[in-house]
Amino acid sequence: MSFDLAVWYEPAIVTAEEAARKYERILEREPGTVVADPRAAGFHRELIARYPNLSDLTVDEIEDSPWAMDPSVAVDAVIMTMSWSMAEAALPYIRELAERHELVCYDPQSGAVYSPPSLRGDSMVVLSSAEGSRVENPDAAQIEAVLERLSPKNWFAILDRDDHYVQVGFGERAATRSGWFALEHREGLPDRHFRVEIPDRARVVRAFNGFAAGDGTWQQGFDWHRMKF
Repeated sequence: MSFDLAVWYEPAIVTAEEAARKYERILEREPGTVVADPRAAGFHRELIARYPNLSDLTVDEIEDSPWAMDPSVAVDAVIMTMSWSMAEAALPYIRELAERHELVCYDPQSGAVYSPPSLRGDSMVVLSSAEGSRVENPDAAQIEAVLERLSPKNWFAILDRDDHYVQVGFGERAATRSGWFALEHREGLPDRHFRVEIPDRARVVRAFNGFAAGDGTWQQGFDWHRMKF
């Protein structure tokens, strides 16, 4: 099984669903040798300079390559297929390169969308969880879906905006009672980190939605205590 990625240009933030549909359309295109978008062309040029095509490597060098097949270009996109064992080492560079070229990076395995700095603003919030999911600017339904999947194995979720965030841990791995939730939030500096333990998942969902919406009242109704580190 391969680990796949794709990058392309977007003029505005796209949701995970929109990115998935765009990715499927990209896969239907006929691969070419010319990239119409200069950003994608620049990305591809630097990518191949760092990780050459398999066809340009010796037999001994192929063993150290991340590629399962040569990266392909399709009009305004670059499609990458890697081996799972080598993907982890290459991913940080690929994401950083996509940011430098102002391209969206899409991970179809988890549905994660990584937007470039030009599209990210102070209003962007990112929802991620222990299972590896990542959603930019999630809506209420997406937040509820992620929190509904919390379990002893998939035991935490975080919603962050710059240096402010709200996070929740589930059960004993979060140092709370089995079946309970440890809800925490931080407002910038470490001494502004607070925690409360509650049994009600619905209250966690409301807190996450309030934070995402920028509702300053979402913290009310909880018996917070300051964390000491």
